[in-house]
Amino acid sequence: MIKLKNDRLEVEIDNMGAQLTHVIGNESGYDYIWNGDAWKKHAPILFPAIGKSNNDEYVVDGKTYRMPQHGFARDFDWQKVNQAENRVMLELKSNAKTKEMFPFDFTLQVEYKLDQNQLLIGYRVINNDQRMMPYALGSHPAFNLPIDDDGVFEDYRLTFGPKQKQIKRLGVGPIPFRDGTEAPYPSIQASELALNHEMFDDGLIILNAKKLENVTLHSNQTAHEVKLNIKQFPYLTLWAMEHETQPFICIEPFAGLPDQASDQPTDWNNKKGNNLLEAGESHTFEYGIEFK
Repeated sequence: MIKLKNDRLEVEIDNMGAQLTHVIGNESGYDYIWNGDAWKKHAPILFPAIGKSNNDEYVVDGKTYRMPQHGFARDFDWQKVNQAENRVMLELKSNAKTKEMFPFDFTLQVEYKLDQNQLLIGYRVINNDQRMMPYALGSHPAFNLPIDDDGVFEDYRLTFGPKQKQIKRLGVGPIPFRDGTEAPYPSIQASELALNHEMFDDGLIILNAKKLENVTLHSNQTAHEVKLNIKQFPYLTLWAMEHETQPFICIEPFAGLPDQASDQPTDWNNKKGNNLLEAGESHTFEYGIEFK
């Protein structure tokens, strides 16, 4: 385990998957990150796929490959590149096992950096191959809810900024695939979404976030809040366990999307939401989580 700290927060990261596992407020001693048994993950990195592929397969350059749900980055040990007291960089490089699933030479880096009460999370995707590389990248952090046992799940809401007249939701069905539709999400009123467990019984909630800069998880029952600054990510997904009342919610910045449901594997060069990275080039993404 890798530990970072400053005078506001203590953070722990697992080399397996470079996964964030704990964010603890120094003053409160409260851990904002989910560590329960019902869902064994905490904040996995999704790469090079988001969601489940049709038939667990996809097509690239005319060839079909197997791909596990959410890709494979979370299933490998990442190597430490460098570390200081308040920051660390880790990376995953392509290898024989990754090439069985994803036939490209790549380097994926993540940097975690503490800045006062904010954890900055930066990603760099490098195409070391000789051809264009399609991919998706997502972050899947789970936050304990209620925060510090203040109130109950249903006391909380999400506020989206800047304020929007409407925010669109991408249709889901059958779970966990997209159905190809997109329409205003009427549950969001005046850029606020009241939370309850039942709203997740129909599956994940994928929002078009191209005009959003941040989202704040908060309640009138507590002074605590969690704010994600997501300006560089075009989609934002919300998830809690279907037909359950587990005390957590995932707020997930996505640069990419799950497959649209089909009986055929999706061609990744033409998949909605995918990033196309030219040979020898790199893409960077960053978001911040402010903990109050």
